[in-house]
This record gives sequence, C-alpha cells and structure tokens, in this order.
Amino acid sequence: MAPPVPLLDWTGFYIGGNVGGGFASSTLTGFSGNAGAAPFFAGGEFPNVLAPGVGGVIAGGEVGYNWQVSRSWLIGVETDFQYSGIKGNATVVTAPPVLPSSTTSVEQHSDWFGTFRGRAGILATPSVLLYGTGGLAYGQTEASFSTVGTGFTLGTCPVGLPCAAASSSSTKVGWTLGAGFEIMSIPHWTFKVEYLYVDLGTINLTGATTAAFVPPVSFSSSNPFKENIMRVGVNYKF
Repeated sequence: MAPPVPLLDWTGFYIGGNVGGGFASSTLTGFSGNAGAAPFFAGGEFPNVLAPGVGGVIAGGEVGYNWQVSRSWLIGVETDFQYSGIKGNATVVTAPPVLPSSTTSVEQHSDWFGTFRGRAGILATPSVLLYGTGGLAYGQTEASFSTVGTGFTLGTCPVGLPCAAASSSSTKVGWTLGAGFEIMSIPHWTFKVEYLYVDLGTINLTGATTAAFVPPVSFSSSNPFKENIMRVGVNYKF
C-alpha cells in the first residue's frame, strides 16, 4: 500500500524572505509659496508640479504566526522589514519671457520600511491560502528641492533670481493594506505572492530665497510617500 499523504497544517511560527519592487501611486510633487512667490509662479519662473517618477527594487524578511482556526479559515500576524531602492527625481528648466531661466529639481527616496500586520484568509484547498492583510507601516523618508539660475549654484546665484533650497529626512509612521496568495507545496515550506499599498504620508518642505535676493521669498514643496509594493517570498514554518 502507498504511504498516506501527510496532512498540511498551517498553524505555527514561520520565517522567510522576499524580493520585489515598488512604485509610487502618486508621482506629483506640488510647489507653492508665500505671497511674495505668487508673481514667480504666474510668470513661469517656478513650476507648479514636478513628477519624479518614483520606483525601485525592495528585498527583506518576515516573521509571523498562523492559526488555522478550521479546515477552511486562517488568521495570523506578521511583521517584516525591507531594504528599499525606491527613489525618484525630476528637473525642469523654465524660460519665462522676462526673467532669466531657472532650474528646479526635486528628489525623494526611502532607504527602508517595515510593517506590522494582521492576516486573515480562506483555504481554497488544503494547500492554497487566499488572504487579506493590513496594519501599521513605518519607514525612512527623505525629500529635497532646489531652484537656482540655470548654470549657477546656490552660492553664486545672480542677485535678480529667487534661488532657494530645502531638504528633510525623517522616520514616519503610516498604514498599509494588501492581499495575496500562499501555497504550501510540501509540509513546512510555503511560497507567496503579495501586493501591499504603503502610505507613509507627506513631507512638506519650505525654503527661503538666498540673502542676495531682496525682499526674501519662500517656496514650499509637498512630497507624497505612497507606494504600491509587489513581492514574492518563501517561508519556512516550524
């Protein structure tokens, strides 16, 4: 007689790794300013938006625990940590009809992020889990912008041009929501495909014009950190 097929049990701790990629769901950095900046926006000296085209590769690991509460249902918790190459930048040269041309640049990136999530799903078959997931997200966020006369640096900006710059780096807390499927082909080993939407909020920057420009004017940027993450992973269940 053939040996019995071992039963697949999803309950227990697991550890694993994953790799994938991410891209921003919102790629527009919006620019504004104080009352003194209005003529520069109206005259085309400064752009209203730039699209840095944020995206990149991610890789990391996860640890979690599953409870198979019945033959068809499973709940669990999972935490993961990801190294991130998600970044983007954009530059535009404006050539207004009266003032000299200016170069405006924006850059943003996230070097790492992590999540702590609940999971709940249905076992479509004893070896195939379909699940939804959601919870806390946190991560490093960094953004910067500058505007300067074309061909100059901030330190040598012509007196008649509104040169300014600002940057910020911080750890932000947000939320995540997603779904996926996981397959246990043999006892203890699973393979998964997962999508996550990660929202770490927005970095708002304000930079004043250099001392050579009188009266002083301030410009602001709004840099969103909202990414779509697709990844595949392998887990070992103890």
